[in-house]
Amino acid sequence: MRRRLACLAVFLTSLSLGSLAGVSYAQGEAPEVFVARVEGSIDGRTAEYVSRVVSEAEEAGVAAVVLELDTPGGSLEATQEIVRAESNAEGVPVVTYVTPRGARAASAGTFVLMGSDVAAMAPQTRLGAAHPVLSTGAEIEGPLGEKVTNDAAALMVGLADAHGRDEAWAESAVRESAAADATQALELGVVEHVEPNLDGVLVAADGTRVEPKGLTLRTRGAAIVQKPPTFEERTGISPYLLWALAGIAVFAVALAALGYWRMVRGRITTGAEGMIGEIGTVRRPVVEGMGGLVFVHGERWRALPENPEHAPINTGTRVEIVALREGAVVVRPADLHAREER
Repeated sequence: MRRRLACLAVFLTSLSLGSLAGVSYAQGEAPEVFVARVEGSIDGRTAEYVSRVVSEAEEAGVAAVVLELDTPGGSLEATQEIVRAESNAEGVPVVTYVTPRGARAASAGTFVLMGSDVAAMAPQTRLGAAHPVLSTGAEIEGPLGEKVTNDAAALMVGLADAHGRDEAWAESAVRESAAADATQALELGVVEHVEPNLDGVLVAADGTRVEPKGLTLRTRGAAIVQKPPTFEERTGISPYLLWALAGIAVFAVALAALGYWRMVRGRITTGAEGMIGEIGTVRRPVVEGMGGLVFVHGERWRALPENPEHAPINTGTRVEIVALREGAVVVRPADLHAREER
């Protein structure tokens, strides 16, 4: 009994040591950060792209998702989808980084930045000017414009409040189209970091506890994994549609080739060339030099003898057509061919 207990103790001790060794190895591994690049106008494809990358990051258990922004704005509906993806990613912090120098996170981009857990900008970048307008750039007039503006302002203020950023400036960005450069945004408490490159952002953000998710970033020395958009996310064209179109094109080419083959084959087997080997009947004696007439395929043809020694070939004789020559058929007696075969 004692021996069994001793063996069990040794087994449990070795199992515990093995588990600890595994944890130590896992902790020693470099964390990963997924990076999605958001450039140009924000639309439904952009929202699908960001949502996919965030979802993949949660499944992979990476240290963070970084959204690199350079956008003049875009669809408010698509922007709200991105904000929902950022907010609902409870297992992974989302970092926005306005980059490179000269880039902007204007209008819709400001909402995306405000919805992130960590906001950073490169020097000489800007954000704001988030007042809602029509797709043409015109003001939304009347009660509808007031409703849209109030809704957008409530969203922006709520995001600023959730992430501890300046609510007054957030509201002014919507109602008054307020804008700020990187230095001003840092002073106003709209962003947390101004760094010249992504490595600097990851080092600066390392150890930060973000609310309301309650996550602590471990991003120092992280391996950066670029997550480019798929073909469908870039173009809005499903690859399945391309495969279908390619299949249709191949089918059409095959039909055309088949038609051409049939046409060429038809040229060979119909017309005069197709008469070689056919059997006809002499209607006028076939004589060397003068020629004669044979009846084949319901038509009369001028005929010449294949071998002058076989001429004349008398009327009523069955003949085989062996060649064509100068618009005439060259014939020989059909029974001669049969005799030669025997």
